[in-house]
Amino acid sequence: MIVSGKRAPSYLASRLYRLRFALAQRLGMRVEVREGDTSYRFDCRSYTEFKRAATLFQKEEGTIAWLRATLRPGDTFCDIGANIGLYSVVAGGLVGETGQVQAFEPHAANVLSLMQNIQINGLTERAKVISAALGDSNGFFDFNIREAVSGSSMSQLGRTVDGNDRAFVPVLRECKAAFTLDHLVAEGIVRTPDAIKIDVDGNELLILAGMAQVLGSDRPPRSVQIEVNHRYEAELDTIMRGHGYRLEDRHHTFIGKRKIAKGADPMSVAHNAVYGRAA
Repeated sequence: MIVSGKRAPSYLASRLYRLRFALAQRLGMRVEVREGDTSYRFDCRSYTEFKRAATLFQKEEGTIAWLRATLRPGDTFCDIGANIGLYSVVAGGLVGETGQVQAFEPHAANVLSLMQNIQINGLTERAKVISAALGDSNGFFDFNIREAVSGSSMSQLGRTVDGNDRAFVPVLRECKAAFTLDHLVAEGIVRTPDAIKIDVDGNELLILAGMAQVLGSDRPPRSVQIEVNHRYEAELDTIMRGHGYRLEDRHHTFIGKRKIAKGADPMSVAHNAVYGRAA
Protein backbone atom coordinates (compact mmCIF):
# COMPACT_ATOMS: atom_id res chain seq x y z
CA MET A 1 0.00 0.00 0.00
CA ILE A 2 1.35 3.43 -0.95
CA VAL A 3 0.63 6.45 1.24
CA SER A 4 1.21 9.98 0.00
CA GLY A 5 3.66 12.01 2.04
CA LYS A 6 1.77 15.23 1.37
CA ARG A 7 0.29 16.86 4.41
CA ALA A 8 -3.35 16.00 4.88
CA PRO A 9 -5.76 18.92 5.38
CA SER A 10 -6.87 17.32 8.62
CA TYR A 11 -6.05 14.25 10.70
CA LEU A 12 -7.83 11.25 9.21
CA ALA A 13 -10.37 9.52 11.42
CA SER A 14 -9.37 6.34 13.21
CA ARG A 15 -12.15 4.47 11.44
CA LEU A 16 -10.70 5.34 8.05
CA TYR A 17 -7.28 4.13 9.14
CA ARG A 18 -8.78 0.84 10.26
CA LEU A 19 -10.41 0.40 6.85
CA ARG A 20 -7.09 1.09 5.17
CA PHE A 21 -5.41 -1.34 7.57
CA ALA A 22 -7.94 -4.05 6.65
CA LEU A 23 -7.24 -3.40 2.97
CA ALA A 24 -3.50 -3.56 3.60
CA GLN A 25 -3.94 -6.94 5.27
CA ARG A 26 -5.49 -8.23 2.07
CA LEU A 27 -2.93 -6.65 -0.25
CA GLY A 28 0.15 -7.17 1.90
CA MET A 29 1.42 -5.36 4.96
CA ARG A 30 4.20 -3.32 3.39
CA VAL A 31 3.40 0.41 3.54
CA GLU A 32 5.28 2.79 1.26
CA VAL A 33 5.24 6.46 2.21
CA ARG A 34 6.18 8.77 -0.64
CA GLU A 35 7.22 12.40 -0.65
CA GLY A 36 8.33 13.66 -4.05
CA ASP A 37 10.99 11.33 -5.38
CA THR A 38 11.74 9.88 -1.95
CA SER A 39 9.96 6.87 -0.52
CA TYR A 40 10.15 4.99 2.78
CA ARG A 41 8.93 1.42 3.26
CA PHE A 42 7.61 -0.24 6.41
CA ASP A 43 6.49 -3.81 7.06
CA CYS A 44 3.58 -3.64 9.50
CA ARG A 45 2.41 -6.46 11.77
CA SER A 46 -0.24 -4.55 13.74
CA TYR A 47 -2.74 -1.73 13.32
CA THR A 48 -0.68 0.39 15.73
CA GLU A 49 2.36 -0.08 13.54
CA PHE A 50 0.39 0.60 10.37
CA LYS A 51 -0.97 3.87 11.75
CA ARG A 52 2.51 5.02 12.77
CA ALA A 53 3.83 4.38 9.27
CA ALA A 54 0.86 5.92 7.47
CA THR A 55 1.14 9.16 9.48
CA LEU A 56 4.92 9.46 9.20
CA PHE A 57 4.82 13.08 8.04
CA GLN A 58 1.81 14.17 10.11
CA LYS A 59 2.46 12.70 13.58
CA GLU A 60 5.58 14.74 14.38
CA GLU A 61 6.18 17.33 11.67
CA GLY A 62 8.62 19.12 13.94
CA THR A 63 10.79 16.03 14.37
CA ILE A 64 11.00 15.49 10.61
CA ALA A 65 11.90 19.17 10.13
CA TRP A 66 14.55 18.94 12.87
CA LEU A 67 16.15 15.85 11.32
CA ARG A 68 16.33 17.52 7.91
CA ALA A 69 17.75 20.75 9.31
CA THR A 70 20.26 19.05 11.61
CA LEU A 71 21.70 15.91 10.01
CA ARG A 72 24.52 16.03 7.50
CA PRO A 73 26.30 13.34 5.46
CA GLY A 74 28.76 11.51 7.71
CA ASP A 75 26.91 12.26 10.95
CA THR A 76 26.18 9.77 13.71
CA PHE A 77 22.58 9.94 14.93
CA CYS A 78 21.30 8.35 18.15
CA ASP A 79 17.61 7.44 18.04
CA ILE A 80 16.85 6.62 21.68
CA GLY A 81 13.39 5.11 21.86
CA ALA A 82 13.35 4.18 18.18
CA ASN A 83 10.14 2.11 18.35
CA ILE A 84 9.65 0.61 14.85
CA GLY A 85 12.22 2.91 13.27
CA LEU A 86 10.28 5.68 11.54
CA TYR A 87 12.84 8.36 12.32
CA SER A 88 15.79 5.99 12.07
CA VAL A 89 14.78 5.28 8.47
CA VAL A 90 14.43 8.98 7.63
CA ALA A 91 17.74 9.73 9.35
CA GLY A 92 19.46 6.91 7.45
CA GLY A 93 18.92 8.72 4.18
CA LEU A 94 20.23 11.99 5.62
CA VAL A 95 23.51 10.75 7.15
CA GLY A 96 24.52 9.03 3.91
CA GLU A 97 26.81 6.07 3.34
CA THR A 98 29.54 7.40 5.65
CA GLY A 99 27.16 8.18 8.50
CA GLN A 100 25.55 5.92 11.05
CA VAL A 101 22.21 5.61 12.80
CA GLN A 102 22.31 4.06 16.27
CA ALA A 103 18.77 2.92 17.09
CA PHE A 104 18.00 2.00 20.73
CA GLU A 105 14.78 0.11 21.43
CA PRO A 106 14.21 -2.39 24.30
CA HIS A 107 10.71 -3.65 23.35
CA ALA A 108 11.20 -7.03 21.63
CA ALA A 109 8.26 -6.76 19.20
CA ASN A 110 9.33 -3.26 18.20
CA VAL A 111 12.94 -4.35 17.71
CA LEU A 112 11.92 -7.00 15.19
CA SER A 113 10.00 -4.42 13.15
CA LEU A 114 12.83 -1.91 13.55
CA MET A 115 15.36 -4.34 12.09
CA GLN A 116 13.04 -5.30 9.24
CA ASN A 117 12.34 -1.66 8.36
CA ILE A 118 16.03 -0.84 8.31
CA GLN A 119 16.67 -3.83 6.05
CA ILE A 120 13.93 -3.14 3.49
CA ASN A 121 15.07 0.48 3.19
CA GLY A 122 18.61 -0.63 2.35
CA LEU A 123 20.14 0.82 5.52
CA THR A 124 21.66 -2.29 7.10
CA GLU A 125 25.25 -1.13 6.53
CA ARG A 126 24.71 2.28 8.09
CA ALA A 127 22.33 1.47 10.96
CA LYS A 128 23.11 -0.30 14.22
CA VAL A 129 20.22 -1.65 16.29
CA ILE A 130 20.76 -1.96 20.04
CA SER A 131 17.97 -3.84 21.81
CA ALA A 132 19.26 -2.97 25.29
CA ALA A 133 17.72 -0.16 27.31
CA LEU A 134 19.52 3.07 28.21
CA GLY A 135 19.50 4.57 31.68
CA ASP A 136 21.66 6.05 34.43
CA SER A 137 23.40 2.77 35.38
CA ASN A 138 24.56 -0.52 33.91
CA GLY A 139 22.92 -3.80 34.86
CA PHE A 140 19.89 -6.01 34.43
CA PHE A 141 16.42 -4.78 35.31
CA ASP A 142 12.81 -5.84 34.88
CA PHE A 143 11.43 -4.49 31.65
CA ASN A 144 7.68 -4.28 32.16
CA ILE A 145 5.80 -4.56 28.88
CA ARG A 146 2.56 -2.60 28.85
CA GLU A 147 1.47 -3.98 25.47
CA ALA A 148 3.08 -6.79 23.49
CA VAL A 149 1.86 -5.37 20.16
CA SER A 150 4.46 -4.06 17.71
CA GLY A 151 4.39 -0.28 17.51
CA SER A 152 3.22 0.09 21.11
CA SER A 153 4.77 2.43 23.66
CA MET A 154 4.78 3.20 27.41
CA SER A 155 6.54 -0.01 28.53
CA GLN A 156 8.88 0.75 31.42
CA LEU A 157 12.27 -0.27 32.76
CA GLY A 158 12.23 -1.02 36.49
CA ARG A 159 8.77 0.37 37.22
CA THR A 160 5.10 -0.17 36.40
CA VAL A 161 4.01 3.46 36.04
CA ASP A 162 3.85 4.82 32.48
CA GLY A 163 4.98 8.20 31.18
CA ASN A 164 1.66 9.74 32.18
CA ASP A 165 2.02 8.57 35.80
CA ARG A 166 -0.60 5.86 35.36
CA ALA A 167 0.02 2.49 36.99
CA PHE A 168 -0.31 -0.56 34.76
CA VAL A 169 -0.13 -4.33 35.08
CA PRO A 170 2.54 -5.73 32.72
CA VAL A 171 1.29 -8.21 30.14
CA LEU A 172 4.85 -9.57 29.91
CA ARG A 173 8.11 -9.03 31.75
CA GLU A 174 11.69 -9.45 30.57
CA CYS A 175 15.02 -9.27 32.36
CA LYS A 176 16.59 -6.56 30.24
CA ALA A 177 20.20 -5.38 29.98
CA ALA A 178 20.56 -1.63 30.41
CA PHE A 179 23.57 0.65 29.99
CA THR A 180 24.52 4.29 30.12
CA LEU A 181 25.35 5.91 26.81
CA ASP A 182 28.61 7.07 28.42
CA HIS A 183 29.61 3.42 28.97
CA LEU A 184 28.78 2.35 25.42
CA VAL A 185 30.73 5.25 23.91
CA ALA A 186 33.72 4.77 26.24
CA GLU A 187 33.88 1.06 25.35
CA GLY A 188 33.72 1.83 21.63
CA ILE A 189 30.46 -0.07 21.21
CA VAL A 190 28.76 2.95 19.65
CA ARG A 191 30.11 6.11 18.09
CA THR A 192 30.01 9.51 19.73
CA PRO A 193 26.79 11.05 18.37
CA ASP A 194 26.46 14.32 16.48
CA ALA A 195 22.71 14.48 17.15
CA ILE A 196 20.45 12.69 19.63
CA LYS A 197 16.70 12.14 19.81
CA ILE A 198 15.27 10.95 23.15
CA ASP A 199 11.66 9.78 23.36
CA VAL A 200 11.32 7.24 26.17
CA ASP A 201 7.95 7.82 27.83
CA GLY A 202 9.06 9.54 31.02
CA ASN A 203 12.60 8.20 31.49
CA GLU A 204 14.34 11.08 29.74
CA LEU A 205 16.11 12.46 32.83
CA LEU A 206 17.59 9.05 33.72
CA ILE A 207 18.99 8.67 30.22
CA LEU A 208 20.45 12.20 30.32
CA ALA A 209 22.15 11.34 33.61
CA GLY A 210 23.77 8.40 31.84
CA MET A 211 25.22 10.55 29.07
CA ALA A 212 26.78 13.35 31.16
CA GLN A 213 30.26 12.58 29.84
CA VAL A 214 29.07 12.57 26.22
CA LEU A 215 27.29 15.92 26.66
CA GLY A 216 30.27 17.46 28.45
CA SER A 217 33.00 16.06 26.17
CA ASP A 218 35.35 17.99 23.91
CA ARG A 219 33.15 16.91 20.99
CA PRO A 220 29.59 17.07 22.31
CA PRO A 221 26.49 16.47 20.17
CA ARG A 222 25.57 19.70 18.40
CA SER A 223 21.82 19.10 18.72
CA VAL A 224 19.60 17.12 21.11
CA GLN A 225 15.82 16.71 20.83
CA ILE A 226 14.07 15.51 23.98
CA GLU A 227 10.43 14.67 24.63
CA VAL A 228 9.38 16.88 27.54
CA ASN A 229 6.72 16.42 30.17
CA HIS A 230 5.78 19.61 32.05
CA ARG A 231 6.48 17.82 35.36
CA TYR A 232 10.22 17.94 34.80
CA GLU A 233 10.66 20.65 32.18
CA ALA A 234 12.44 23.07 34.52
CA GLU A 235 14.81 20.35 35.75
CA LEU A 236 15.54 19.28 32.18
CA ASP A 237 16.36 22.84 31.16
CA THR A 238 18.72 23.21 34.14
CA ILE A 239 20.52 19.99 33.22
CA MET A 240 20.97 20.96 29.58
CA ARG A 241 22.14 24.48 30.40
CA GLY A 242 24.62 22.98 32.84
CA HIS A 243 26.10 21.01 29.94
CA GLY A 244 26.41 24.12 27.77
CA TYR A 245 23.20 23.86 25.76
CA ARG A 246 20.39 26.33 25.21
CA LEU A 247 16.80 25.82 24.15
CA GLU A 248 16.47 26.56 20.42
CA ASP A 249 12.99 25.34 19.58
CA ARG A 250 9.98 23.43 20.84
CA HIS A 251 7.26 21.67 18.88
CA HIS A 252 4.18 19.60 19.62
CA THR A 253 2.99 16.36 18.08
CA PHE A 254 -0.21 16.34 16.05
CA ILE A 255 -2.11 15.04 19.09
CA GLY A 256 -0.59 17.81 21.22
CA LYS A 257 -1.68 20.43 18.71
CA ARG A 258 -5.23 19.07 18.80
CA LYS A 259 -5.29 19.31 22.61
CA ILE A 260 -4.11 22.91 22.44
CA ALA A 261 -6.70 23.75 19.79
CA LYS A 262 -9.35 22.47 22.19
CA GLY A 263 -8.14 24.82 24.93
CA ALA A 264 -5.37 22.95 26.74
CA ASP A 265 -2.52 25.01 28.18
CA PRO A 266 0.41 24.54 25.75
CA MET A 267 2.82 24.29 28.68
CA SER A 268 0.84 21.38 30.15
CA VAL A 269 0.97 19.32 26.94
CA ALA A 270 3.96 17.03 26.34
CA HIS A 271 6.16 18.35 23.56
CA ASN A 272 9.65 18.06 22.06
CA ALA A 273 12.41 20.48 23.00
CA VAL A 274 15.43 21.03 20.77
CA TYR A 275 18.70 22.04 22.43
CA GLY A 276 21.78 23.31 20.62
CA ARG A 277 25.22 24.31 21.85
CA ALA A 278 25.31 27.72 23.51
CA ALA A 279 27.56 30.24 21.80
